Amino acid sequence: MSQRGIRITLAVVLAVLLLFAGRWAAGLAADRWWAASLSPAAAEFVTDWAVLRLALELAGILLASAWFVGNLLVVYRAIGSVQVHRRLANLEIREAVNLQALAALSVAGGLFLGLVTGRGTGRWTADVVLAWSGFQMGEVEPFLGRDVGYYLAELPLWRKLHGFALLLILLALGGAAILYALIGAMRWLDRRLALNDHARMHLGALLVLLGLVLAWGYAREPAELVAGVIGTVHTGLFGFRTTVAFALTGLALGTAILSALWAARGRHTLVLSSWLVLGAASLLGHHIIPALIGTSPSSTLEPSVRRKLDQLAYGMVALRESTLARQAEPAAPPAPFAVWQPTLAADAIPGDSGRVVAVDRAVLPIGGRQRPGWLVVRVQSGEGAQVAALLDDRTTGDGHPLTYTDPDSLRSAAGLPDLHLPRRGLWPGVRGTVVDTVPGGVKVGTGLRRLALAWALQSGDLLEPEVAERYAYWYLDPVERLRRLAPYVAWGTPTPRLLDGELLWVVDGYLPSFTFPASTRIRYHGEWVGALRAGFLGVVRGESGATAIYLRHGSDELAKEWQALFPGIIQPASAIPPDVLRSLAYPREALEAQVRVLGQPHWGFGEPVGHSDQVTGEAPPEASLWEADTSGVEQVVPFQRPPQRFVSAVARARSTDGWAMLTVLRVDSLLALPDPAALQTRWGRFPTFQQLKDSVEKAGARLEAGAVRYWPTSEGLGAYQTYFARRDGEPPVLAWVSLAVGERGGAGHDLEEAWANMLGLSAPNVSAGVRGTQLIEARRQLEAADQALRRGDLEAFGRAWESLKRTLRSP
Repeated sequence: MSQRGIRITLAVVLAVLLLFAGRWAAGLAADRWWAASLSPAAAEFVTDWAVLRLALELAGILLASAWFVGNLLVVYRAIGSVQVHRRLANLEIREAVNLQALAALSVAGGLFLGLVTGRGTGRWTADVVLAWSGFQMGEVEPFLGRDVGYYLAELPLWRKLHGFALLLILLALGGAAILYALIGAMRWLDRRLALNDHARMHLGALLVLLGLVLAWGYAREPAELVAGVIGTVHTGLFGFRTTVAFALTGLALGTAILSALWAARGRHTLVLSSWLVLGAASLLGHHIIPALIGTSPSSTLEPSVRRKLDQLAYGMVALRESTLARQAEPAAPPAPFAVWQPTLAADAIPGDSGRVVAVDRAVLPIGGRQRPGWLVVRVQSGEGAQVAALLDDRTTGDGHPLTYTDPDSLRSAAGLPDLHLPRRGLWPGVRGTVVDTVPGGVKVGTGLRRLALAWALQSGDLLEPEVAERYAYWYLDPVERLRRLAPYVAWGTPTPRLLDGELLWVVDGYLPSFTFPASTRIRYHGEWVGALRAGFLGVVRGESGATAIYLRHGSDELAKEWQALFPGIIQPASAIPPDVLRSLAYPREALEAQVRVLGQPHWGFGEPVGHSDQVTGEAPPEASLWEADTSGVEQVVPFQRPPQRFVSAVARARSTDGWAMLTVLRVDSLLALPDPAALQTRWGRFPTFQQLKDSVEKAGARLEAGAVRYWPTSEGLGAYQTYFARRDGEPPVLAWVSLAVGERGGAGHDLEEAWANMLGLSAPNVSAGVRGTQLIEARRQLEAADQALRRGDLEAFGRAWESLKRTLRSP
């Protein structure tokens, strides 16, 4: 290549590097300005984390580039003693190679390979920080006697480093062998391999390194086996697998020594035999012999030890176990009554065609007191988002939902709530940048500041001269905002809360671990994990964007270690506002993981009913109940022992003032109920249910069943299921309630009627309509209006009056 060509190539490379560096610098500056609008500590953290991530990324690329350039230059040196043979007709000629061009090609190729293979080390930032901290859990696993902290903090980083080293060596070895073959330094001659000394020494050195790296990996196999990343310790083969690992470690070291001897003396048979023996031993020890021996169905650990490890791994240290006992007082229905479930709650609130981005149970200030309800957030195209509320424990007299879209109906001591989020507001799934005149975001400014913002955010609107005095808002998704402040946390699904007249997004932060020792492994968002703990709480205000991250009550030592590393970002649990504490629900994904763990045989509860094999946490649980004092939600999960179709236990999960409480009630067969499918079959045989279904379908609607919900009573386990009449384009209507307590069952148009029917006090009346005769409905609504008027509740009186008018107008 000419000098002019070299200069042009260097100029292009330099321009590309400057573009990447400029984009990174602009992104860092924008992120720092954004974080500074939250707190100085946030700005410092974002900067430090980005610089550390860049340093690790560059270190990986530079190390890989130096490795490949060095190996290619070693190959290049061999070209001085080996010429390329070419045939021209019957003549064999020797052709010299342009060594200067080959040297440049070697450097360029090595840099390219280093860029490709070295990228991604920046994602190790959290592992490096945690391993560097020297974290210790204070608990010892029973197999190797190591602290659990080694598996959580150090082992993940060692595995990444080992995989990186193995990849570099294998690529260099394969590439060098191919190049030596191409230039003639390695070829078959008289049915045997012929190498010159230079190629043999180079390949021998790479084989030595490969043997050493393999020995490193084999020596770490017992720890990886305990961590569950290459198998499980609960199959009875841990002793055998450990022996195999030690034997393979010795064989790999011996192979490395023999490879060094081959590099020096050139005995091909010796090195080939050693590598064949190592490969055969690995195949036999890892696959063939274990398959012939077979695995044991029971673990070598005592069930109590396994349960303890599961409790540590999945945050169940405070788990309580008890037995459901019969009591003297009569059973009582669930109060408050939970009517709706997520999909129905979203459809129950009238609105435009806007997309529903969040729906969740929440305690609502209605009529001067706290009531159980739902919050639904719907995005209105180009106009922000609208918040609406739905009462959960009651419907109108004709079964229609009680919805609230007027701020005056949700007035609290803090005043009127703001039920509208502007375009600069925060809600799940929002992307892009919003420019507004309202202060609170990052001021656009002029000059380089505006250019950096436009470049980082990829927004040409920021270059317009009239936006200089305006403010830019981005990272408007609550989860994305929290990820910027705590990238080492797996954030869950945002849940809306209406507190002090403002919409807040509450997000649970989890710490999954792929290497927790000897615990039960589950599927979490498509990956197998050995631990999942809810350690953090993110609170994001919907309009202002103010963001805070707290340590949860009952967090484990790992979460506390992260809080100690970044105290300016993560506040202690004592700093959580009291109203936020009272509004918290049990961490959704933590419960999903816990019920799957509790369904393992060594717990003895049975299998969870109605749960998939994977933890997703995308939607609120359907079968939830309200606490008796309306302080929060209790999630109840039934278990059953196949092939029996009766509930053997129920897990009850709730949050009390921010403390997650999990209780498992074992249910005796005399107090148990059938599983949901069997209950639905039993309820479907009621003659009144068949009449109701026919009447709903004749009216042009369809009957849709809700989730079966279980609750413990003084007479045994109770269960109920709600049914809704659905018409396209109209809100769902509560049409039927079926329930059972022990051997007794009942049904009716609402819970009161179904409970009275179960006690034998009444029989439900099914007419041609969905809700019964007009006379019965009118009487019910008149009674409700009279009671509301007596207690001075004009809002309830107005609802009853409107329901009465609708009933009298119906044909």
